[in-house]
Amino acid sequence: MTGEVYGHTEPEFAGVREAFESNLRCGDDLGASVAVFRYGRPVVDLWGGERDDSGAPYPRDALHVGYSVTKGVMGLVLASLVDTGEVDLDAPVSAYWPEFAAAGKSGVLVRELASHQAGLSAFEQPVTVADLADWDGCAGRLAAQAPAWTPGGRHGYHPLTLGYLVGEVVRRAAGRTVGSLLRERFDPDGTLQAWIGLPGEHAARVVPYRPGSPTPGIGACLAAADATEGSATRAAFHNPGISADLFADPALWAPEIPAANGVFDARSLARLYSSVVDGPLRSISSRTVDTVRRELAHGPDAVLVDQPTRFGTVFGLSCPRQPMLGPGSFGADGLGGHLAFAHPESGVAFAFLTTRAVLDPTPHTRLWRLLSAVAAAL
Repeated sequence: MTGEVYGHTEPEFAGVREAFESNLRCGDDLGASVAVFRYGRPVVDLWGGERDDSGAPYPRDALHVGYSVTKGVMGLVLASLVDTGEVDLDAPVSAYWPEFAAAGKSGVLVRELASHQAGLSAFEQPVTVADLADWDGCAGRLAAQAPAWTPGGRHGYHPLTLGYLVGEVVRRAAGRTVGSLLRERFDPDGTLQAWIGLPGEHAARVVPYRPGSPTPGIGACLAAADATEGSATRAAFHNPGISADLFADPALWAPEIPAANGVFDARSLARLYSSVVDGPLRSISSRTVDTVRRELAHGPDAVLVDQPTRFGTVFGLSCPRQPMLGPGSFGADGLGGHLAFAHPESGVAFAFLTTRAVLDPTPHTRLWRLLSAVAAAL
């Protein structure tokens, strides 16, 4: 066992604690937190293991850079605008963002843009890490860029660009950024530990991510594609280079990069996803939930070496690569193993954050244990 386990589980979810302890005991995890809400009520809140290589205990108030878990939080913000009628998913992107119509993109719909179908999975021009903090510069590049494939004709994961694309639609429609709307619409009492654009006073609470190496199989295949000049994978992940180390620099936590640099704790992520589940925390209607989790793209992914991925509006949907709690589940996973999602049919909102990056497609054995325990409790 690497460190102690702390927190609370309701009696029927005791198996989740056993699974969490097993992950630490066998070395699948080094330090982590997991939270489950059911119908808006917390039923699991666990943390434990080690904070970092020093062996210091993982603290209750630990924060993590969420990587692509951030996309799901951006999806909740977009869903709130859909719910109020401020964004029409069937409208062309150019109705909100006129400059986007350049280079033959005038017919691209918001739905297509938000489901990895727009053909803008990589920046065409060179982009540095410092450039990621230049919102207008990144959005402007993408607006001027021609798509790499016919929008709507196929899909390919947009690891960084999705945040600027969806985020600019949000900004144009609502007059405020994704990070601002997250605080305004989901944190009325100011207690949520979730930011896209982290205030500096919380930086010391962010725990480091310990990167791993890809294992044989799809992880190695992805690594090979990532190293191949001219591949869609390399273009998407190497301009600039995306790795578990990229957001280790606190200077990249402060700007808004809503595909990748959100900072969260697990209990706040589960609380956020409770906004789409029946109960006292619900703020987004079931009508809108069904709209954003409707399948828009499914099949071989042009960026992720033809792995079969499945997307709704921003959110990843349940599929063999990331089953979550089965049909109806929707959310987002993050580089190395983070995961947050909702399953409205069971009333579950789930979040898992870890200090050990595993650079293979999910689900890893640690997630299988946790999700199996949640399913058994249901």
